[in-house]
Amino acid sequence: MKNVLIVAAGSDIAKSLIPKLLPFCNVWATYRKQVSGSTSLKLEGGGSYTPLFLDICDEASFEKLAEYFKGTKIDVVVNFAGVAVTSPVVKLKTEDLKKQLDVCVLGLSRILKFIYPNLDKNSRVINVSSMASFGIFPFISPYCLSKSASDILLNAFELETGIRTVSIKPGVVGTKFWQYCIDLNKENFENFDGEYEEIGEFLLENAKNNAVKGVTPGHVARVIKKALFAKYPKHSYLIGKDAHFAAFASFIPKALLNLIIRKTLDFRVRKFKNGK
Repeated sequence: MKNVLIVAAGSDIAKSLIPKLLPFCNVWATYRKQVSGSTSLKLEGGGSYTPLFLDICDEASFEKLAEYFKGTKIDVVVNFAGVAVTSPVVKLKTEDLKKQLDVCVLGLSRILKFIYPNLDKNSRVINVSSMASFGIFPFISPYCLSKSASDILLNAFELETGIRTVSIKPGVVGTKFWQYCIDLNKENFENFDGEYEEIGEFLLENAKNNAVKGVTPGHVARVIKKALFAKYPKHSYLIGKDAHFAAFASFIPKALLNLIIRKTLDFRVRKFKNGK
């Protein structure tokens, strides 16, 4: 019976994953909103589900979590926490970049720091990254930067501790995350004025479409479950044709790749404009 800690369990993928783990695991699921009136649920045949509060941007929140888990061995940590800030680089606000890094990079650092005493050499840490970690997507550079940095941090953690780490890299996944990011970036879309206006309109519409296309949360959850139970999990799992293309594209010479991306983006923006 594995002890599994799931961080940011309110995500659609996490919601798909948890039922797949029960009743084979004891699952602790953390949520950004205070959990009131919820207690641990014991399942018939074994396993349990316990909701907990955790704000990954608050050190005090982690200290309480560390105290709660004192003396408890954790076999697997799965981190779903993430945001996606969008903006042209030349108009990117410092506070927005800090927000991006606070959740995806510093948040992961806090998780590793506070849960490390509960891990052993047989434990593993699974971080839900993105094809954005390959850094080939314009106008979401904060998101790309944070996912790439998270992969580096995760690998350094494995090298230093000997604890196995896994990076899950989906392409587009049809979840409510897209609408959440649209709401988060309402003010940032004002950065897409002047020369960026048409691109901004296209990116907004594309984000809305992504919410209903791409691979399903259940598909990603099945891959995470595979990585969770595998005796020798891969360090990186690509999910979706677009993720495999992003991985391949990262090996193309930068000048050629940038030309392809610019031409493709211009074509898609013109197509969008003509179809309005």
